[in-house]
Amino acid sequence: MSERIWTVGDEVSGFQLMEISHLEEYKGTGYLFKHIETNFEVFQLVNDDTELFFSYIFRTLPSNDCGIAHILEHCVLAGSERYPVRDPFMSLLKGSTNTFMNAMTYPDKTLYPAASPLKKDFDNLFHVYTDAVFAPLLREETFWQEGVRLVCDGETCHFEGVVYNEMLGDGADHDSVVGKGSVRSLFPDTPLAFESGGNPEQIIKLDYQQFLAFYSQFYHPSNGKLFLYGALDVAEKLAFLDAEYLKTRGSLNINSICPPAKKWDRERKVTLTSPMEEGESKDNSSIVLSWATNEVTDTLEVVTLSTLVDILLGNPAAPLYKALLESELGLDISPESGMSADFRQMPFLVGFKGIASDKEEAAKECILSSLAQIVKEGLDPKLIATSIKRSRFKQLEIPGGIPNGFRSLNRALRGWNYDLSPTCTIESAKPLAELELQLEANGRYFEQWIEKNLLENQHRCLVTVRPDADHQKRQNEAIAKHAQGIAEELGKKGLKQLMQQNQRFMLFEQDSDTPEALAKVPYLHLSDLPVTVRTNEHELVLSGGQDLYIRPLFCNTIVYADFAVRCEDLSERELLLLPLFTRMVQMTGLGELSYSEVSQKLKHLTGDFNLFVEMGSSNRGEDTMVMLCRTKTLYEDFEQAMLFISELLGKANVTDLKQLKLVLNNYRTDFADSVTYSAHSFASLSAASVFSPIQWEGEQLSGLQQWFFLESIKDDALALLAQELALLQKKLHNRRRLISHLSCDEEQVTSLSNVWERFTLSFAEGEEIVRKQRFYEQVSKGLVHEVQLYRLPSTVSYAAWAMRTSAKGTPLQAAQVVLGQLLSTNDLWEVIRGQGGAYGVSANADVMEEMFVFSSYRDPRIAGTYSDFKRILTKYASAPIEQKQIENALITTIGSELKPLSPAQDSMLAFRRLLYHITDEFRALRREQLFKVDGKAINEGAQALLDNAIREDSYVVLSGSQLLEVEKEKHPMLDRPSVRLPL
Repeated sequence: MSERIWTVGDEVSGFQLMEISHLEEYKGTGYLFKHIETNFEVFQLVNDDTELFFSYIFRTLPSNDCGIAHILEHCVLAGSERYPVRDPFMSLLKGSTNTFMNAMTYPDKTLYPAASPLKKDFDNLFHVYTDAVFAPLLREETFWQEGVRLVCDGETCHFEGVVYNEMLGDGADHDSVVGKGSVRSLFPDTPLAFESGGNPEQIIKLDYQQFLAFYSQFYHPSNGKLFLYGALDVAEKLAFLDAEYLKTRGSLNINSICPPAKKWDRERKVTLTSPMEEGESKDNSSIVLSWATNEVTDTLEVVTLSTLVDILLGNPAAPLYKALLESELGLDISPESGMSADFRQMPFLVGFKGIASDKEEAAKECILSSLAQIVKEGLDPKLIATSIKRSRFKQLEIPGGIPNGFRSLNRALRGWNYDLSPTCTIESAKPLAELELQLEANGRYFEQWIEKNLLENQHRCLVTVRPDADHQKRQNEAIAKHAQGIAEELGKKGLKQLMQQNQRFMLFEQDSDTPEALAKVPYLHLSDLPVTVRTNEHELVLSGGQDLYIRPLFCNTIVYADFAVRCEDLSERELLLLPLFTRMVQMTGLGELSYSEVSQKLKHLTGDFNLFVEMGSSNRGEDTMVMLCRTKTLYEDFEQAMLFISELLGKANVTDLKQLKLVLNNYRTDFADSVTYSAHSFASLSAASVFSPIQWEGEQLSGLQQWFFLESIKDDALALLAQELALLQKKLHNRRRLISHLSCDEEQVTSLSNVWERFTLSFAEGEEIVRKQRFYEQVSKGLVHEVQLYRLPSTVSYAAWAMRTSAKGTPLQAAQVVLGQLLSTNDLWEVIRGQGGAYGVSANADVMEEMFVFSSYRDPRIAGTYSDFKRILTKYASAPIEQKQIENALITTIGSELKPLSPAQDSMLAFRRLLYHITDEFRALRREQLFKVDGKAINEGAQALLDNAIREDSYVVLSGSQLLEVEKEKHPMLDRPSVRLPL
C-alpha cells in the first residue's frame, strides 16, 4: 500500500474510505472502501505477506437446480472484451507463477480468487480476472461447451457439456449425495434448498437467455465485492476499477442476501438414493442426523461449534465418535459428519456410513442418547483444555497450504456476505479468548450448548441415503425422455437447425485464437524468474549413533520433528501389513492407557501426529522405503512428546482384537471415501505399478491392491493378524532404522539435539538393516501392454495412460517435464476437456520414477480419450512448437517452486530431498536444463515417449459398468473383464 496516511471519510478515485481496523492477528491493517456511484465494496488487509491475494465475490442465489451460477463461474473466465481469447483462464495458467488460481461456486455466492508471490504476475491475474467478471463475452458457444448442449446424431439425441458431465459424476458420489442432501434438507424455504452446482436432470432445461439474465442480475458491481491481501497499493487498484469499470455503471438495489430458514417445531425425515454398482451390498447406506444451529455471523458461536466438533468427533477416540463406533450399527461414522461455516445457519451433521437403511430410528436414538449421556456425565475437562490448547497452537503456527489471503477471506465472508463489516468475523483469536472466558464463568458451557442447540433443537432432519440399483436407470431415462421430447418438438426443420448449430459449435471448438487476441493476454517472461534454486541448509549431527539433520528456521517456538524408520529389509508380507500397522498404532491404547487416553495425550502434547508409509526411487538409483512420522510440538512439550511417541511405536496395543476390527473398518471406509474423489490418482498409481518394483510396492501399499487386501481380511483371521503386527512392531522399533530431521528456531538447536539423543536411545539397539533385493513377475521386462478395468458406481470415467520417460537428469527428460505442462495447458485441455467434455485432464512427468502419465477426470469418454492421448503425443513429436509456448510452460514449471513455504512445508520438503538424495546440485542442473529446452527438444522428448510406449505401456480405467459396456465397442482393448471395486 502507498505511504499515504488514510483517514475514515477520505475519497479516492470515486471510492470513500468507510473503516480502518488494526488487525493484530494478521500483523496488519484493514481498510474498507465503498464506491460512491455503485456501492461496490473493496476491503484490503495490508501486511508484509509476500503471497499477494485477491478475490472477487458475488452473491449468486439459485432459484432452481439448473446450476446457472456454476455454469456462469465456468463461462465468465472464457473470454472478455479486453481479452477476447476463448480461454484466458488457461492462457494465464500457461505463463504464470500463481500459487492459487480458481473460480468457486458456493451455495449462495461465487468467488474468483487468485494469488502470486510476484507483483507483476499478480497484476496480470488481477487485470484479466477484473475484465472477466465485469465484461465477459458469454458467447453462446461457451455456454454450450461449459454448460450443456443437445447433440443429435441420426435418430438419437443426447446432452453434453463440462458442467453437465461434472455433476453427473458428483451425483454418482454417495458421500456427496449424503453431504449435500443433509444440508439442503435443512433449508427448504430458502435458496439453499437448491443445488447451486446443478442437478443434471435440471441442467438440461436451462437455456441461454436464462443464463444471460442471471449474469445481468447478480454480476452488477452493486452486488459485488473485492478482497485484497498483502503489501499492495490499494489506490492504484481503486483508480483502475473506477476508471475502467465502475464510474458509468450506476447503482442497483439487488436483494441477494440469503434469508435464514424458519425454525421448525418438529423433526423431519428425508430419504434419497445413490447409484449402486452390480454386486454392491444393499445395506451399504448412510444415515445422518443434521441440525440447523446458530448464525455464522456470531463469532463466538462459530468457535464454540468448531471446538465442539473437535471434542466430540475429532478422532475415533472422541466421545461421540467412539459411542457411534461401539454401537456397531454401521461400519464407521459418515465422513460428512461435522460442521460448516459456509451457511448462514451453521449445519451440524453426524451419522453412520455402511448401515442398513431400515435402522433409521436406531441410528437416531444412538446419536441422541449418546449426546444426552455426554451432557449428563459432562465432558472431560482435559478434553476441553486440550482442544483449546490445540486452537492456540494453530494461532501460534505460521500456516501453510492455501494462501493466507484466502484463509482470511473465508473468515471475513462470514459477516461481509451478510452486509456486516468484514472485520466483524475476520479474526479468530478474540472469539477464542471469549470462549475461554465463557468456560471460566460456566463449567458446563458446552454441555448446555449441546442441550439447547442439539437435543432440544427440533430444526433437525434425519437423512437416509440408500444405494439403489435403479437410480442410474431412472436418471438416464428422465434425461433421454427430455432429449427425445425436445427432438419431437423441434420436428425435422428444427432438428436441421440444431445440426447446423452443432456444426457451428464444432467449428468454434476447432477454431484457434488469433495471434492478435493472444497478444492481448499479459504474460511473464523468463527474465522475471530467478535462475538459481532455493538451497537447503542443514547441520548433520550424530544422535544416538544415527543421523540427525537440523534445519534452523523461524518457527515461532514450534518444533517440527520428522523421522523415518527404514523398511527396505521387510518381507513382502510385512510390507503389505505396514500401512495397517501405522493406522493401528494411531488408533489403539498403550499399556493401561485406553485409546481415548492415548489420543488425548497426543493432542495435548502435539499440534499434530501422523504416521504413514512412503516410498520411491532415490537419486542414487536405489529404492527408499520408510515408515515416516511427522509431528509438531511447542518447544516446552518437545521432550515429553517425543519420548511418548517412541513408547507408542514400541508398545502400542496392536494385539487388541476389538480395536483392530474398528481400525480395519475405518481404513476400508477411508479407501471408499477417497476413491470417489481421487479415482484418477488411483488409476495413475495403478498404471505406473508395472514399471518397477518400487512402484509395484507403492500400488500394493497405497493403491487399489491395498484396498482389496483389506477387504479380504476376515474376522476369524484377526488373532493371527494381530500376532503378525506385534512381530512387525518389535522389528521396527530399532534405532538403527532411524533417519531424523528437525526444524526449529536457531536458539533451540543445542537443547533440542540433546533431547533427540534421549529419544533415539529410547529405541532398541537392533540389528543392522540389510537391503532386500526385490523382483516381481508382474513388473514389466519390456514389450508389455497392460490394461486394467475397474468398476465403480459412476456415469463417467477416470483413466490413466503410463509409459517411461528418458533417464532422470538428462536433457531429454527435462524436455519431457516441459512437454507435460505444454500438453496439459494446450491440446489436452482444448480437445479432451473442451471438445470431449471431461472435467479435468493432465500429463505429468515424474522425474524420480522416470514415468510419464496422462490422466482424465470425470470423463464421459474412454476410447476417444485414449485415442486423443496418443494422437496429441504423436503430433508433438513432429509439429513445430513456438518458443513462446515453451517459455510459458517453463514459467509455470519453475514458478511452482517459488511459492512461499510455511515452516511445516519447508521442513518436510527439505527432509524428503534428503531421503531421496535430491541435492541442490541436481536441482540446479535440472533448472539449467529446463532453461535450455527448445522446440527440437520437445519433439525429441515426445518421440522418445512414443518409442517407449510402443515397447511397454499401461492403461487403467475406473468407470461405471454402463459406460464400460458402451465403450468396449469402440476399442478392442476395452473388451475384457472388469473388476468391481468394493464400494
